[in-house]
Amino acid sequence: MGIKELFLQKGWAGRTIDRAQTIERINPMIHTMNELMQLYNAAEPKNDTLRTGLDESLRTLRMDIGKMCEIVFSCGGVAYNGTDLNPADFRLGDKLSAAIEKKEEQLTQALSEEGRIEHQMRSRAILMNVDVNQKMRLNTVRGL
Repeated sequence: MGIKELFLQKGWAGRTIDRAQTIERINPMIHTMNELMQLYNAAEPKNDTLRTGLDESLRTLRMDIGKMCEIVFSCGGVAYNGTDLNPADFRLGDKLSAAIEKKEEQLTQALSEEGRIEHQMRSRAILMNVDVNQKMRLNTVRGL
């Protein structure tokens, strides 16, 4: 937490990145999240406990994708929608859990980088919530 956050609490001061830059930075993360959603959809757990964990992870992932798309829409952009992804490309058999974990870690890195960028307050709040949800998903995947 920087000095501005400590001093201003929930307010903000200073310059933030513009709308075009926001769209440029958020859309690649939405792409990664859509790929991750395809990986979760391809998972075929062996028991009900695993299915429940994956279903909860998938539900929060879908909500987070919607939140991230809303950032792009509010900036006047077109959010990546994943229609170019082929679900058959994500059926990886035994390598699926490793692919999910790798993609989650890639998203962790991207969210970490965005934490250092001067986004608008609303975008910062959404990114923080997505980061929290992503860390919970990663822990769930590692636990499975």
